Amino acid sequence: MAKEILCAFGVDVDAVAGWLGSYGGEDSPDDISRGLFAGEVGAPRLLKLFERYGLRTTWFIPGHSMETFPEQMKA
Repeated sequence: MAKEILCAFGVDVDAVAGWLGSYGGEDSPDDISRGLFAGEVGAPRLLKLFERYGLRTTWFIPGHSMETFPEQMKA
């Protein structure tokens, strides 16, 4: 008998934390670049990946990321 294995996926989007300094790090061009990539490229890629495999996920998104990337975050 095959053993059933369950797995949960949670996504934490904190795309603009680097701009706000809310994570305790320094503001830098690298942080800004990562934040833009996360909101504009990373989140849509994850949505497509999860959809392709029929995976249900839970997303945790701070208000400041939702305000900065409203179209990407409403999916």
